[in-house]
Amino acid sequence: MLSTFRWPARPWALTVLCLALHHGASSAADAAASPGAADQALAARLAAAVPKGTRLIVAEQAGEASVPWSLSGQDKQAPYQATFATFNGGPAVLEALVAGAVDVGYIGEAPIPIAAGAGVKDLVAIAITANPGSPANTYLVIQPNSNITKVEDLRGRTVAYPAGTGRHMILAGILHAHGLDLRKDVKGVQVAGSEVAPTFSSRAVDAAIVLGHQYFRLGSPPILANGAGHNWGLNPIVARKAALQDPAKAAAIADFVRRAVAMYNWQTVHPDEWIRANYVKRIGMSFQQGKLLLDEEGAGAYYPIDKPLTDVFQQIADGLYETGALSRKVDIAPYVDGRFNDIVAAQNRLDGVAPRPLVNDRRIDDGSNRPDSKPFVLR
Repeated sequence: MLSTFRWPARPWALTVLCLALHHGASSAADAAASPGAADQALAARLAAAVPKGTRLIVAEQAGEASVPWSLSGQDKQAPYQATFATFNGGPAVLEALVAGAVDVGYIGEAPIPIAAGAGVKDLVAIAITANPGSPANTYLVIQPNSNITKVEDLRGRTVAYPAGTGRHMILAGILHAHGLDLRKDVKGVQVAGSEVAPTFSSRAVDAAIVLGHQYFRLGSPPILANGAGHNWGLNPIVARKAALQDPAKAAAIADFVRRAVAMYNWQTVHPDEWIRANYVKRIGMSFQQGKLLLDEEGAGAYYPIDKPLTDVFQQIADGLYETGALSRKVDIAPYVDGRFNDIVAAQNRLDGVAPRPLVNDRRIDDGSNRPDSKPFVLR
């Protein structure tokens, strides 16, 4: 169960960080004349603001930060010691954050609203990627040779899913779109994220919501639907408020946000290297399988945490409540913090990245668009 901690407020703690951002804001005229030079100068100031000996512990899932950290070269000359801790799923990352075991963490779009619903108050999203309409490499699969041909056939059937995660949200959304309620119309089987695939493989359930690498390890079972249209591809970096109130940690986090944007943008322009390092070497998939997943997922970007993005996050929270993944409505505004927006924008400019309009306009592939309305496989 997620627990809540109240940390003492120390408003003076952001002095170093505010100084760096003040210099960045005051050079707006220079940025207009020479954006590359101004943005590079901001990057240098962020690094210089970190006190020597600072340490930063980053929680991740499946190497999403540590692999590109070194692969993209962002580990070079980092002004702090970065330690990456791997966890199985967003809820576990949030547990570590709340317990103070880590400083920042990578999660999906569902855990923050679900944590808010559980009463957690001391975490905020400080940087957010979005990939509107992406299938999110998430698939609702069924047992081969079953008599299930459409989502509606899952009524009364067993479906495995990891509670409190993005897959929980996507599954609830898929079912809801087809007139089913996860809470009462199917027999939901809650298991840990890493146990979804083994549970399905043992044929203990009729269906499961799995990730791309799990899908291929299961032998490419029939797919009823994917995550397209049921998620925004939001992936926040979340920080403890206590870490943001510590001057050394705050300065390190500001620098890490810049590097996180840079390494994410690096992945977009070096897909083959990313596939080999992540899908092939780390996960053990074939290059072609990794390419299929990456091509289907599409490219996202870091967006400013402004009103449009906050509104999208609120829509996600409201959808979680509507579909039963949340037991009560929550206000997402206290859980987002745009203090690093200038850093995100500066790094995107340096990398030539312009986030596309925040519109979830990609086609939902749930069988209804296919003439035969039969399950499909990823090829």
